Amino acid sequence: MAASTAMRRGRRMLLTLAAASVLAACATPQRIAKNEEGDAATTISRVGRFALRVQRPMEEPEAIQGGFAWQDDGRKLVLDLANPLGTTLARVESGPDGAMLRESNGRETFAADPDGLAARALGSPIPVAGLRDWLRGRVADAPRGQVSARDEKSRATAFEQDGWDVRVSQYDDTGPVRLHMTRAEPGRTIDLRLVITE
Repeated sequence: MAASTAMRRGRRMLLTLAAASVLAACATPQRIAKNEEGDAATTISRVGRFALRVQRPMEEPEAIQGGFAWQDDGRKLVLDLANPLGTTLARVESGPDGAMLRESNGRETFAADPDGLAARALGSPIPVAGLRDWLRGRVADAPRGQVSARDEKSRATAFEQDGWDVRVSQYDDTGPVRLHMTRAEPGRTIDLRLVITE
């Protein structure tokens, strides 16, 4: 029993180290230029790396990693997704009138919200709508989230919202520098890690 527990811990540690090394190896895209119409006081701009892993029973995991640049002024959100070499694969833009995905080949797709468009670019869902709050270190008002842990400054470090189990750490002046999000769905488990680099 103790041996199997130690083996599971060892495997988990190796996976964590592997994910960290993958994140460290990726180039990040350019910071997105500020929207002149946006409110500078409420604008958040983040650049970093992501690692997305999808596991289905009895199958090899699917994994993709790369860089991202994020800018959100409260009205308009812009997300650039890049491959590990830093080449932009797609841009997702979202505002009051809906969301648009512009792929590197110039093709544009429109939808009511950005989550589905980001999933189209990466092949698996990522919680773009939730990240608007999570990158600021807060839990969105709706749908209601459940905070399970806070740090010594009362900032959320673990919470569940909209089907995602979120762990954040290493806050800077803007928000958390590391985010780990997991989601269990029928037939698959989704694991998404973000590391802010600037």
